[in-house]
Amino acid sequence: MKNERRIGAHLDTQKLLDYLDGQADTTSRREVEEHLGLPCPACRDLLHEFGALLERMRLDRIDEVPEELRARALAVFAPREAPTLPQRVAEMLARILFDSLSQPIPEAARRAVGEVRRLRLGLGEHSLELEFETESAETRSVRGRLDAPDPQLHRVELLIAAERLSGWADASGVFTFERVPRGTARITVVGPAGHYRLPPLEL
Repeated sequence: MKNERRIGAHLDTQKLLDYLDGQADTTSRREVEEHLGLPCPACRDLLHEFGALLERMRLDRIDEVPEELRARALAVFAPREAPTLPQRVAEMLARILFDSLSQPIPEAARRAVGEVRRLRLGLGEHSLELEFETESAETRSVRGRLDAPDPQLHRVELLIAAERLSGWADASGVFTFERVPRGTARITVVGPAGHYRLPPLEL
């Protein structure tokens, strides 16, 4: 009798998805339709759920991203070359305006900042503030802030013993060198504001 037909194993997920997506061949399509006609409530409900899911996925698709927008987005993450500087710039000697070694800061200020050597140097019409702080018996940290137009276009070079360190000030003029060995440092600042050589400084 018809209602005694055996339902058998349920349809697998891939077969139902191929059927909904129009990818099933004639044999598979017939097998799915015959199985659903037994009837098989479980497979029929699953087919309806898959159908609703695929419809939501189709509606959720967005248009192709314009090539110009895609290129601009990728350009944000592309490495940028360091700003180029004039090949020949006149070197000028920076002037020391303040040195906490020769002009000690007040006791209250020393307690606030710790044992830090602080300097202020004049770079033409601009200025540079430096701090040398002890990290260990053999190393120091060097922090600086350059007060000049477009500070991010200025490169700071530090030469000490056989080691040469180089970095760029950020948009606020700040730069930092860490784990600098003790010794006599020779620092230069090169940028649109000029080429400045600082007097030798003992770290």
